[in-house]
Amino acid sequence: MNDSPILKDKRAVVFGAGGSIGAAVARQFSADGAEVFLAGRTKSSLDAVTRQITDSGGRASYAVVDTLDDAAVDSYLSEVVEQAGRIDIEFNATGPVSRHTVPAHRPPSCPSTSSWSPRTC
Repeated sequence: MNDSPILKDKRAVVFGAGGSIGAAVARQFSADGAEVFLAGRTKSSLDAVTRQITDSGGRASYAVVDTLDDAAVDSYLSEVVEQAGRIDIEFNATGPVSRHTVPAHRPPSCPSTSSWSPRTC
């Protein structure tokens, strides 16, 4: 981890974290100091990325989530907020996603958005 991580004390959710792009983003967010919550379809891939992050001294956990299922995405985001208190970063590396939007999970300081997309608040 960096001496003065830019994402220190941030909580990041990465959808598609079992794939190559999502895994790289999750590892970089962790290296930059964020606690990372990984989501995707393949348990074995998510487990491997989570182990890479924690073995490097980072904080990470994962859940198998179908991003085309609004209820599953909403449930996962609610679980993360309940566990971590907030979500500071959401990143989608899954390609197509449901029409789900995240305002219910957005911190008050985060600007409104009309679509679910990678962003930092």
